[in-house]
Amino acid sequence: MTLTKRSYNTTIILDTRDQEKPAQELIEDVKNTLETMDVEIEETVDLGRRDFARVTDANFPSGHYFLLMIKAPTFFADRVVEKFRLDKTVYRIMVQS
Repeated sequence: MTLTKRSYNTTIILDTRDQEKPAQELIEDVKNTLETMDVEIEETVDLGRRDFARVTDANFPSGHYFLLMIKAPTFFADRVVEKFRLDKTVYRIMVQS
């Protein structure tokens, strides 16, 4: 059975506090996890560390952003949040179709 795939822009914010790995390794870990979900990563753009528009935690005023242009099954947007729910390095995930 062939799954229908759509194009998505996915922005991921990493929480690099208390991490020994550099951000590049954390990005590669996230990409490897996404590939287990039948995702084809077309392009990765590392946006670097950026301040949050609204700070909810005074000890965490900024995060490391990166953007992925991907092709993924139509259920991707629902399942990606659940996949990273317990992953402490992924702070937020925003999926745009």
